[in-house]
Amino acid sequence: MNDDINAERLPLLETEEDQNPINYKEQCCCCLFSIIMVIILFIVIITSNSFSYSNLSTDKSIIPNEYKLRYKSFWEYNYIIEGYPTEFNGQTNNQQSEFIKYAEIVVPYWTYGNFNVVEFRHDPNGTIFPVSTATSKIDAYLTNEVEILFTATNVADLGLESCEYRISWTWMFNGYIRRRCEKNNESVFKQVAFFKGHPAWGLTFLSVDENINYGYSTRSAFFWDLYVRDVFIDPIAPFPPIIPSLYTAYYDYLERIRQRHSNKRDDSK
Repeated sequence: MNDDINAERLPLLETEEDQNPINYKEQCCCCLFSIIMVIILFIVIITSNSFSYSNLSTDKSIIPNEYKLRYKSFWEYNYIIEGYPTEFNGQTNNQQSEFIKYAEIVVPYWTYGNFNVVEFRHDPNGTIFPVSTATSKIDAYLTNEVEILFTATNVADLGLESCEYRISWTWMFNGYIRRRCEKNNESVFKQVAFFKGHPAWGLTFLSVDENINYGYSTRSAFFWDLYVRDVFIDPIAPFPPIIPSLYTAYYDYLERIRQRHSNKRDDSK
């Protein structure tokens, strides 16, 4: 009985209502909006350089015969061609620690397989300005053939840059460089060089009969060094020094596409 009386005397506990209930719908919308903004910002950053190189004047390619090739950054697929400020001529200046940027292979993100070569001119007063020197494209979707055209048309002494080039390769880690020069009365593309190797392991460029060595590219470094490698092309080579770098850029580009397609097939299983 006493227990019942005491129970009646106990005050009833009132439950407080949450004045700020969690709105899960609003939180999901905020998270989704944040993710979209991050993606847009990322796209703007990686494409900003491509937009900045639009409407350039054209000029003759003057890539030196010896240089270094590397990725531009960890999140971009553009390539940088750089070297010492003076011509190598088979030697290096050990006291020169700073590299000079000769060119950039621009990989546009809104077109399929159309790469542009932008070279940088350095005036004596320190002014640097970009010019367009070459364009290139994949001949057909996911084929191992690339067509290269140099943009300069009003320069008297174009030399090898007055020709059109095609690079084709096989699954056996070799391929050919073909050339057509109208001023040499070449109406069709003909093989002018043979190459073998892998862009990551090193390449060798030879004459079609493999008796003359035209140059090489070394094994690439690791990713923290942006896969840098050395490239050397002999002045007697029947193609401009930029050709090996364009081959490397396209080979890596197609491998990334094939890898993405392979991953999609694996995910769908």
